Amino acid sequence: PHRETLSIMKEIRQDLAQKNVQLVSHGDVGCYSLSFLEPFKEMHDLSAMGQGGALGAGADLFTTNPSVVLMGDSTFFHSGMTSISNSVQMGHNITYILLDNDNTAMTGHQVTPRTGESVEGLPRPRQSMLEVARSLKVAEAIEVNPSDRYFYKNLLSDYIDKPGVKVIVSNKECGLTFHGRMKRQERSLFKEGNTQAVRSFYQINTLACEDCRVCVEMTGCPGLSQGFDAYGTKVNIDPQICVSDSYCTKLKACPSFELVEVYDYHPTKYLSGGGQQGTATFAAPRVRLDLSAIASGVDWRAIVIGVGGSGVTTISRIIAEAARVLGGRDDLDFKFVDQKGLAQRNGSVASHLALFAKGRSQSQAVAMGSAQLVVSPDLLEGTRALSYLSPEGFLVVDEDFQVPLSIMLDRGEVAPVVSAEVLRQELKDNLGERLIMGPFKRLSFERFQRPVYASAILLGVLYQKGLMPFGEAELRQAFTDALPKSELAPNWRAFELGRAWVTDPTSVRLEQEFDESLLLEESVRRVAYPWQNAERFVATYKRYRNELTALLPEVPTAHIGQYVHDLIVFDQGKELHAFCEDVRAIKGLGLTSEELAIAVRSLAKTYWIKDEVFVSHLMVAPQKLRRDLERYRKLGSSFKVKHINRPAFVVFGRKVEFDFSPRPWMLELMRHLRVLRILMPAWHAQERQIAGQIRQQLLTISQLEASKRRQRLMELDNIKGYREVRYAKAKVLA
Repeated sequence: PHRETLSIMKEIRQDLAQKNVQLVSHGDVGCYSLSFLEPFKEMHDLSAMGQGGALGAGADLFTTNPSVVLMGDSTFFHSGMTSISNSVQMGHNITYILLDNDNTAMTGHQVTPRTGESVEGLPRPRQSMLEVARSLKVAEAIEVNPSDRYFYKNLLSDYIDKPGVKVIVSNKECGLTFHGRMKRQERSLFKEGNTQAVRSFYQINTLACEDCRVCVEMTGCPGLSQGFDAYGTKVNIDPQICVSDSYCTKLKACPSFELVEVYDYHPTKYLSGGGQQGTATFAAPRVRLDLSAIASGVDWRAIVIGVGGSGVTTISRIIAEAARVLGGRDDLDFKFVDQKGLAQRNGSVASHLALFAKGRSQSQAVAMGSAQLVVSPDLLEGTRALSYLSPEGFLVVDEDFQVPLSIMLDRGEVAPVVSAEVLRQELKDNLGERLIMGPFKRLSFERFQRPVYASAILLGVLYQKGLMPFGEAELRQAFTDALPKSELAPNWRAFELGRAWVTDPTSVRLEQEFDESLLLEESVRRVAYPWQNAERFVATYKRYRNELTALLPEVPTAHIGQYVHDLIVFDQGKELHAFCEDVRAIKGLGLTSEELAIAVRSLAKTYWIKDEVFVSHLMVAPQKLRRDLERYRKLGSSFKVKHINRPAFVVFGRKVEFDFSPRPWMLELMRHLRVLRILMPAWHAQERQIAGQIRQQLLTISQLEASKRRQRLMELDNIKGYREVRYAKAKVLA
């Protein structure tokens, strides 16, 4: 219940601030301690277990602002109920939110008094937090489902406003145990070749996304990731991480979220070959540092590093199991330390491994600059560990990374946002042949629909490259000893997939992504009304695209094509000539290549508004439909996309807004109703005013000092989002 509670608290805090009321929040040690950090920052103090209520009680004496205390279920039974009792006796005005996730999750998902059994598994009386709280004579107490966002927000707002001690039990099982159980059930289902009747996925239509980051700031969900297109950064959903809990969609800050229902779902049944990797014969690798060399005094040291949940523990454990055998030799020793860190919170996780001659005094920790090998399923974490690499050592790393929250919250105003492309090039320049980099997570996801097997693929690459001093038989036994029986076969197939990637990369190539720019002409053709010549719009598109491409060699042609496409889709290209004239003016301002690219994309956004008409086209655009087809066609017998939308119109000075999931025929009709902009002139008045101000500042950006231009350009570029979100960001124009 943690993220959902914190998201609602953040929203309530913003509502109260408009009334000049400051919500004060307290807490202590538990899973919910991360609420102390970005993006929520919904805990003003962090103290020892059970002391959040004591701090809240003390602070309540000195403030007229309302207070909230966050408390976990195990903390409540440990020492938290005494704080509630004290608050009742002292007559405090505090709302206690008891985060009940059915586990003592902070220390490894042990039982709580609410569970109904002891740590030995013996039955015990179930104790109810709600009943205990009521027995303490609090003013009000209720248990809620935190996923019911609107009820939960209204309830919490009401409780905060009332005097006295109130208790809300927010009850939802820990996501780690819930999804672990669901995955086990799915594996059992799919192992027998059965399909799931309906499987739900959530996605973001990045054509409609404005990159306002409201979803990131209000949920902090690790499944929200970042991509890039003609307009810079965009938020997307990483299907390898997303658990489809739908909470990000409930914010309804934009129309870009979509539910996709796949029928007769199976992760590999519809793939060519059914996801099976055929048994292949591989040549034995040439080991770079064998056991005899290690026994003679040359240590083998390795670092395995990544993000919690990315397979670091699996890789290091299999290596550790293989190191127990060592071909029956007794002249070698092995040490290993698994530093899990924030393993269950998407934090950095590292393992240190050392194999050396017996009798030598060695530490488990690998010293800086001494590792023959650094392995990482995550590009960003692998790059961070370069300082461990010896002058002759190898880095074996995935070519992509899980985008951390710190990057998702970075607006790129101080410096360009970190991208995989930049990191890859830096590694190639610095390491040369000592870099082994590949799309291992994407391979795993494409072949198995699960990224978890990327760790076995990496082990196959390490083995075939001769970077591990173990034989195939030893590794096969290590896989058997380290993995659950049900997971042995797919992991070994993934291991062989890694070997094949080394010996014959063409045999394991990823499916080629289609070029969306090729579909822009078809999208432009569809803007024509029945009585218009569609080819005229295509000719206009080509003419302006070619003209701007010649004018702006610094900007990718695909990006220019997107700008021209969007102007034609918005109003059939009525402003294209004016846009080109402004581009010429900006071109003459003496900006750097990066500054020019930012200025041009920011300028393009001032010539259209993503209203219900424009967005309707983006929801059924050929490039969007092709994306969906490529993503879901091999996951089931068919699929259906449902748009999660909240249209808004200003009619006779009043704003009308409603929840709606439009059908395709409705979108086809709506995307042609450009006449609504004429019939409702006040509809976009504020957006047009903001666009005019941005355009004016772009055209006069050269008046700023050169050292300040890029930051100002990014500030203007970051004025984005739908309606109130955009209006708030536009305050920077002052």
